[in-house]
Amino acid sequence: MSLIHTCELNEINPFDYLTQVQKHAGEVSPHPDCWLPWNYRQTLQKTTIPH
Repeated sequence: MSLIHTCELNEINPFDYLTQVQKHAGEVSPHPDCWLPWNYRQTLQKTTIPH
């Protein structure tokens, strides 16, 4: 519950956040500090390859 509340406090959709964390579980494990609710979007932009 506290993670969901933290997302809401940071104006992040908790479902979207948790979905991305699950999709990138292999990247989250070694660098959890890059996948916090308030900075995961920046991490996604760095890891996403443009099509």
